[in-house]
Amino acid sequence: MVSEQTSAVAADPRFTRSRQAIADALADLMERTRSCPSVSALAEAAGIHRATFYNHFDSVEEAAVYVIADDFRALHDLNIRDRHRGADPTAVAVATLNAMLDSLRQRKSLFLLASTWRSSSGLMGIGDLLLEQLHALRRDLGVDEQESGANNSVEDVYTASGVHGVFSAAVGGNTDCDPEEITVRLYALLPQWIRRPPESSSTHVSESASRDAKPIR
Repeated sequence: MVSEQTSAVAADPRFTRSRQAIADALADLMERTRSCPSVSALAEAAGIHRATFYNHFDSVEEAAVYVIADDFRALHDLNIRDRHRGADPTAVAVATLNAMLDSLRQRKSLFLLASTWRSSSGLMGIGDLLLEQLHALRRDLGVDEQESGANNSVEDVYTASGVHGVFSAAVGGNTDCDPEEITVRLYALLPQWIRRPPESSSTHVSESASRDAKPIR
C-alpha cells in the first residue's frame, strides 16, 4: 500500500506528527481549493520541510490515498466491533459500504486525486487500499484459518477492483445514480465470507479493533 517504513521510525512521535500534519494539510487544501497542491505548497501548509514530505510519501497522490486509508481503517474498526457485538453481518456489510461511499463523496476532490496513483501492486487509486481492507477482514474474522488457499488472492483482487469501479462511477461519474442501486451493486461484489461469515469466525474477531474503534475525522 502506501510507503512502508520500519517500525522503529514509524513509532517515532515526530514521524507520526509530521505524517499526520501532511494528511491534515492535504485534506484541508483539497477541500478549499479543489486542486492538487504542489509538494512545496503542501509542505508549507503542513509546517514541514519539502524534504520531510518525501520521508513519508513519494507523491501528493500517494498522500491522498493515505488520507482515505485513515478513514477506511476507522470504518473497518467499527465493522469488526459491530460484528463482535452480534450485529447481523449483512446489515454491517451494507452499512460499511454506504459509509465508505459517503466518506468518498465528502472527499470527492481527494478521491479523484488518489485515483491517479498506481501502487506497487499495479492497482490504480484506492484499489490497493481496498485490497488491504479485504486482507484485514480475513484476518480479523479468522477466515483464512478456515478456508485458506491460492484462490483467496484472486478473489480479493477481483472484489477490490469491482468495488473500486463502482465507487469511481458513483463519486466521479454519474451523480444521479440511485443510492439503493449502488448499494445493491456493491453488495453483489462481496464474497460470501463477508456477507455471511462462518459462525465460528465470530470468536476470532480482533479485540484490539473493538477497543480502538474511532469515528472518521
